[in-house]
Amino acid sequence: MLDSEICKDLSARLCGAPVGVSEGEDGALLAALGGGAAGLEFKKYSKDCAAYIFVGAEGFDPAAADGKPYILVASGGEDDEKRFGCTCVEPDEYSEEWLSSLLRALAGEFPLLSIGVNIPEWMRFLPKENSAVCELLTKVREISAEICKIKDVPRLSALTEGTKYWSPEIKVSLDFASGAAVADCAAKDGIFFEMLSEIAGDSIDGEYTLMRYVRSAAEAKRGYAKVRDALDCARVNGYGIVSPAEDDLSYEQPQVVRQGSSVGIKLRASAPTYHVIRVDVSGEVSPIMGDSSQSESLVKSMMSGFETDPEQTWNTDVFGRSLRCMVQEGLAAKVSTISEDTRAKLRKAITRMANEGKGGVICIIL
Repeated sequence: MLDSEICKDLSARLCGAPVGVSEGEDGALLAALGGGAAGLEFKKYSKDCAAYIFVGAEGFDPAAADGKPYILVASGGEDDEKRFGCTCVEPDEYSEEWLSSLLRALAGEFPLLSIGVNIPEWMRFLPKENSAVCELLTKVREISAEICKIKDVPRLSALTEGTKYWSPEIKVSLDFASGAAVADCAAKDGIFFEMLSEIAGDSIDGEYTLMRYVRSAAEAKRGYAKVRDALDCARVNGYGIVSPAEDDLSYEQPQVVRQGSSVGIKLRASAPTYHVIRVDVSGEVSPIMGDSSQSESLVKSMMSGFETDPEQTWNTDVFGRSLRCMVQEGLAAKVSTISEDTRAKLRKAITRMANEGKGGVICIIL
């Protein structure tokens, strides 16, 4: 019997379609294959076949395969393989071993439809700009460009060769029925803390520094949680308020209050609140360069460039600085123009509005 696994895989990939055999007048190869292949159908060459086995290089034309997978039984070796663009199998006696090798060669000529790369779970949180991710993506693009057929899949074993962050040991698996190959890549020992340091922007070289960073990050997260809703509200509506938390409350001494013959008690508490106001600041730059003709030429060039690549226009260098840098500096200058005295007065006004319930009308004289 032929190799049952390869017969099963070919049958699944062919979806029941026959394999065409083009050989000599005696039909011995067709008879040998048909008699020992479970689940596969072989017939004489015809256009309705899904794959082909051609015998003899003399007069052979690859166009006869009609773009479908094919192999050639010929003794031309590598020269014929380069000439005809397929695997060439040396003629031999029709033994089960040789016939199985023939089918394995045919399976190798099927196209590879997809390549998957698995990486450790913790590395899936790394951004695409990360050095380890960029290194692997570069290798994937380089290796995958050389892989077209099933027989090229072993080249995936070189996916991590010569890399800085990835282990040279790689596991490659293939699902022939679906035409999908998957490479399981592992990170080199010791780069976990290096990747953490790159993401955090801080040196993390062990468990102690990791715990220290996690603790500070947790404190920062709790602090941000208090103002997150106010920031989101300010982005949408222009105004957000951070309500006081219970641990922000400051309780004062109770006071006895007398009204006529009645006696009561006054309880007073205070707490800081934060008002987040969105202020839309606009800025502009109008550089004047050279005479009228020079300025007009530059303006036309920039306007045409803006239509095709707006980002590149903002990066235009003028007087040693980009237009983007000029606008950013102008915006930063406007933000800092409100004096400390004015800020204090604005804070005082909002405090009175909140405490005295006079929030219906506000008048600001500039």
